[in-house]
Amino acid sequence: MLSAAAFALASSLALSPTDAVAQATPAKLIITAIPDDGDADRMRENFGALARHLGEAVGIPVEYMHVENYAASVTALATGRAHVAWLGAVTTAQAYMQMGDAMTVLGCRDIDKGFVTYYIANPATGLSTVGSLGELASAAEGKGWSFTFGSKSSTSGHMMPRKFFLDEAGVAPERVFRTVAYSGSHDVVMQMVADGTHDVGALNYASWDKADDALKARAPIVYTSPPFTNYALVARSDLGPELVGKLREALLAISPDSEPGAQVLQYLKAGRFIEADMSEWMGYVELLESGIDIGG
Repeated sequence: MLSAAAFALASSLALSPTDAVAQATPAKLIITAIPDDGDADRMRENFGALARHLGEAVGIPVEYMHVENYAASVTALATGRAHVAWLGAVTTAQAYMQMGDAMTVLGCRDIDKGFVTYYIANPATGLSTVGSLGELASAAEGKGWSFTFGSKSSTSGHMMPRKFFLDEAGVAPERVFRTVAYSGSHDVVMQMVADGTHDVGALNYASWDKADDALKARAPIVYTSPPFTNYALVARSDLGPELVGKLREALLAISPDSEPGAQVLQYLKAGRFIEADMSEWMGYVELLESGIDIGG
């Protein structure tokens, strides 16, 4: 049974048979991605490199289409405006809830089956490394600190860090912090904690790792979450098994030995792409159906 929030999301994205776009052999493929990087031009440059690689491999032009929010990436894939999408675990689950077997997982990064979230704090808090989120909650109690997640629909920037906080502290962050905000993307979370706009925040480890040392010093890690499964490259199944197979092979073949391959892997902080199956994301479908708050 879907929660009210999940049902509302599902209803907003629901498709009628006439809405769906079925193209077994399109003249051009469109790829989109959740905008988890606050720099849209940087996303266009790097996902453009992924598009070029896939296009050369399958013999069909591939073009990157930028969207403004996480929900738009799911809608684009579900309605056929996009054929391929780079999604986080939450948005992968949301797309599956709308599309079922009409969506297939092409693969994920080598880091996506052991992903973690970093909880970071501004040095002015005086907070040092903690052994659990219960300890973090105790340290924050009564301090008037503010907390920021990333996007409400982000796996590593909201859903999983919220779940871990509930599991380990036994209370919602709203019961501990003066305010709980949503800063939109991982790099913005880090910047806002570093400049003191928020005292504590949660973001994915890859975004923190690629920041410069000066910024890291102003937003040090105080806790690392347990590992979880995260991003996936998914496609519409109505592309047909042959084209889907070629896209999957092209993704798994990405290598740092080629210029676009090196660019994509460096940007996505990956060593390579690996095989994956939708079954590895079904736990997120169950979480959404359980009614966990992911915003809207």
